[in-house]
Amino acid sequence: MSSLLEPLVGEVCEMSRVGAADATTVGELRRDLQRWLQDVVDDTAELGDIVLSVNEALANCVEHAYRAHQRAGQMRMRARYDRVLRHLHICVSDRGTWRKPVTRPCSDAGASRGITLMHAVADRCTIKVRPDGTTVCMEYAPRPGTETLDW
Repeated sequence: MSSLLEPLVGEVCEMSRVGAADATTVGELRRDLQRWLQDVVDDTAELGDIVLSVNEALANCVEHAYRAHQRAGQMRMRARYDRVLRHLHICVSDRGTWRKPVTRPCSDAGASRGITLMHAVADRCTIKVRPDGTTVCMEYAPRPGTETLDW
């Protein structure tokens, strides 16, 4: 797995990680993101929500992106924080095949709620589907009057 972890200095800070689309990598990326975000998000509950929504995007790469392939491919997580605008942007991408979500009743224990969760937690969530992969981007902005993402 390759990584680029930039310390939170300067106006714009970034983090980029690439690794195998597997459960082990999801855990590693989640922990790295949580450590990186601790300088950005003051509220631990909100930090947990952000990490949870990104974890859902990563888990979707593992579960769905490479289902039609013989083996798992790679996934990428990129995070960017602008200290001036106090804006956080996180994208998770893969080079697999999009599978349209199946609509199931909420009472169905097997129903997927990850995409709904990502939309609920992020201020903006977009899913871009291409023939060569899928990218999920989530944006988070501070609430008015806060210095960091402690809304």
